[in-house]
Amino acid sequence: MENSVVVDDYQQIDRLLKEERKYILKLLKPIIKSGCNVLLIQKSILRDAVNDLSLHYLAKKGIMVIKDIERTDVEFICNSLGCVPIADSDAFVASKLGSAESVEEAGSAGGKVVKVTGVKNGGKQISILVKGSNRLVVDEAERSIHDALCVIRCLIKQKFFLPGKCNVITRKQIILEVS
Repeated sequence: MENSVVVDDYQQIDRLLKEERKYILKLLKPIIKSGCNVLLIQKSILRDAVNDLSLHYLAKKGIMVIKDIERTDVEFICNSLGCVPIADSDAFVASKLGSAESVEEAGSAGGKVVKVTGVKNGGKQISILVKGSNRLVVDEAERSIHDALCVIRCLIKQKFFLPGKCNVITRKQIILEVS
């Protein structure tokens, strides 16, 4: 919603700024009290919900803020870190927080990359970062990774495979020699 406030007195401006500070501190108090040191914020239509003043207060308390998490990534992040998404700051409690040994934000050619290491339940999920010289190379690498993951999925679903040698006769015909 676009609203405008007309202020014609300096005292009203000061009072408005004090009220804003009070409101933001009230929202941030449960976050700080919970012991959170990294805050992941989902991208949403309320882009102005995170303002410079709140980021300043969080930085003073040593809380790293990572904005613009995609909605589709929230479930993956929650499963990986063992946390629960929180929509209301009053519901911010330590039992809903995830844990990791380190979180680093590094810049790359395509933008920023957040690296989370030392997760308690490591091995359940992983992220694969694919980089290439152009979009065609990246797309081909992504397709190859997808094919490899499909092969692994098939081996896990059907717990057998035939050992043997593969002789290629033509591009379309493959004969297996089972030993």
